[in-house]
Amino acid sequence: MALEITGNIELQGGITLSSCYARTTFNLNVDGDKVFINTDYYATQEAYENNEGTIITNYYFQSLFNYDRTTDGSDLLAFSSEKIKEELEAKGFSVQITEL
Repeated sequence: MALEITGNIELQGGITLSSCYARTTFNLNVDGDKVFINTDYYATQEAYENNEGTIITNYYFQSLFNYDRTTDGSDLLAFSSEKIKEELEAKGFSVQITEL
């Protein structure tokens, strides 16, 4: 899964992009009730596929989320993508989760 983000995306260094591509990774804590989510941003999907390196945005989001397997399901990648999508949309971005 990946996130396709559109909006006024400000990068460190003063550059602004109208869109970018993101991938999430996650870690479940030992108790199984919290998920730490890391988001890597790329200029484009092609930049990700070509291992061109990440871009650094000026936005910081919550990265530790409560998790309940019974209500949140067992697909942690889908859970992680959905949580980051919610965080981005709350900042005014338009986000599509894409299947790979």
